Amino acid sequence: MPQYRFLTGSALAATLAFTTLGAEAQLRYRVKLADFGVPVYEEEFFNPTAISNRGVVVGTGYRATEEIFSTYPIAHILRSNGAQPLPGTEAFSSSYANGINDRNQIVGSYSVPDAAGRIPYLYQHGQYRDLRVENRSGDDYAMDINASGQVVGRASGKAFFFDGTRSRYIDVSGALSSNAESLNDFGAVVGNAVFDAPGGAYEERAFMYDGQELKYLQNPTPDSPAAQMVAINNAGQMAANTYAAQERISRAFIYEADGRVTQIASLPTPPEKSEATVVSDMNNQGWAVGRSGGSGCSENSCHEAFLWRDGQTVSLNDLLVPWQAKHWFLSDAVAINDRGQITGRGFSSFLVYDSYVLTPVPEPEGWALLLAGLGVVGTVARRRPGRGG
Repeated sequence: MPQYRFLTGSALAATLAFTTLGAEAQLRYRVKLADFGVPVYEEEFFNPTAISNRGVVVGTGYRATEEIFSTYPIAHILRSNGAQPLPGTEAFSSSYANGINDRNQIVGSYSVPDAAGRIPYLYQHGQYRDLRVENRSGDDYAMDINASGQVVGRASGKAFFFDGTRSRYIDVSGALSSNAESLNDFGAVVGNAVFDAPGGAYEERAFMYDGQELKYLQNPTPDSPAAQMVAINNAGQMAANTYAAQERISRAFIYEADGRVTQIASLPTPPEKSEATVVSDMNNQGWAVGRSGGSGCSENSCHEAFLWRDGQTVSLNDLLVPWQAKHWFLSDAVAINDRGQITGRGFSSFLVYDSYVLTPVPEPEGWALLLAGLGVVGTVARRRPGRGG
């Protein structure tokens, strides 16, 4: 009986210690190359755009044509065996993949030979569905898809919403043009619209549409340009960017559900460089990713991929596990899922510009502690006499 108590106590202590350390330990990431999985020409590459909660990535692969130094875009899906073209894309003159949900429904745009413009699509079960509201040509696209298969994008120069059955325009009264960039699982949409302004100029406004009412969003700061909306999560948080053309300064912001606006702090910027922080995506935990001008410039880039979490901006290069950090320089992060997985682009060994997928991992010290605790348990178990002893 005493040995049993000691055995139980040791196991419990090891488990509690590991749990405590895991909660307090710094987040670390393991990086995996995300490419075609086969040798390619120097000018060929895979550009990721979205990642599902299952870790499936979609994006656009740029493949070489028969003409020298010529590539053309093809929508791709990336699983463990490398990025592969979406079935049926050989019928298109170009195609792009912009979003994916956990049902592996994919949205993007394609163009067909001998026809102008691009067509927004929903891909599922091997079929492409044309999401245009009207049969008109334009530079159109489907940008995002939520868990239930609702889609947003732009068609004929107007923001559109696909409810799973049909597409309709989002009514942005008086707008010359509009686009919808993201939606959450409750169907709330964010986007931008352009209006006439006095003196022959144009005015841009950011909006949020909840399915019934369209609300314009204030500029992040009184002296900033209009926000360029990027994402909205299920908590009602919205991610956006601003760009001041004259100063060549870009900044990133989070609109909180209660109306507060928080600036995403930039990484340290070299004195001769303008501040350049761009947010690309945000998950339902409120973590955001993007790129920021950093002081640790490589020979190829002064931008570093960042993770914004709990009000702090951290370079993803500082979060790589040590044995991989010396082989990568992550210059941009484009998408993050609810598991904390991130995809983007960077420079791998030999200065090759590659795509990556990051996956959170436990700290090595945490595993060591767990194994040490289990080792104690194992030792006690081996020493414990049998029932017949």
